Amino acid sequence: MQGTGFLVVDGHCDVLYQLEKDGGNLKERPAGQVDLKRLKEGGVAGQFFALYTGAPQRALRALPSVLTQIKLFYRELAAGQDLVLAGSAADVRRAAQEGKVAAILSLEGGEPLGDDPGLLEVFYRLGVRAVGLTWNERNLLAGGVADDSGSGLTALGREAVKLAGRLGMLVDVSHLNARSFWDVLEAAAGPVFASHSSVHARRPHPRNLTDTQARALAARGGVIGVNFHAPFLRREGAATLDDVVHHIDYLVELVGPEHVGLGSDFDGIPAPPQGLEGPHRFPALAAALKERGYSDAAIAQIMGENLLRLLPGSGIN
Repeated sequence: MQGTGFLVVDGHCDVLYQLEKDGGNLKERPAGQVDLKRLKEGGVAGQFFALYTGAPQRALRALPSVLTQIKLFYRELAAGQDLVLAGSAADVRRAAQEGKVAAILSLEGGEPLGDDPGLLEVFYRLGVRAVGLTWNERNLLAGGVADDSGSGLTALGREAVKLAGRLGMLVDVSHLNARSFWDVLEAAAGPVFASHSSVHARRPHPRNLTDTQARALAARGGVIGVNFHAPFLRREGAATLDDVVHHIDYLVELVGPEHVGLGSDFDGIPAPPQGLEGPHRFPALAAALKERGYSDAAIAQIMGENLLRLLPGSGIN
């Protein structure tokens, strides 16, 4: 495997939103953090590409926005580059063997669904294999971390979680408030993960998981993808590769290496950690884990195998 020597799967990046906003393509983006050149250089076999609908001011145009991002993604597929759409672990492993990058589409926020969770079936047919119910605010499905009402999932939100399970879509809890988090764990029949969150005990932040949440997610077989955003990793100042490793260390001690993964948030964060400036630097992270005494088996789990195990059995290709 090029890059790290391990199969790498990253649980979150926002490059499709950046393409919608600023134009360009995935081949090479010198001013961005993610492109195909750097993904391949870092040995990334599977990349979760977020379809960001997020902030409240975007809610009214959430559906056309996310469809535009999907259109741009399919444009990249049609360009004949080393990029394929994936819906299963087998798809990702096949891409890795062929020297390609497998893309897993993930809906970051349920705003495009409006009041019809059944639209998840349409997104599934378009290739989406994971869904987060909201961004930081409350919507018709759930409450996000900025919603302090104490309310959790709505009836529509519970319907969306159950439909996701029937379809084989992962449910992402990264942006949910505490009540919605626990409601999802109660309602979900299928896999649940936190695609890009870090450790609350190390850095108290509403976007980070508490020990209780991390243990509960792990008990369900879930995975926490450690986020690289500096305010989620440390109280102040620029983040470093060591900060990411410290959060990984904590989670491994808490729930075991089989429930820890990567959730970089590249192209969704203003400044990546020093030493982890983009996916091309994933080999440095694998090397840092090796230096700290992690076994190859544990490194393989953290770098990608854990997220890979959550993907549905039936693929797209």
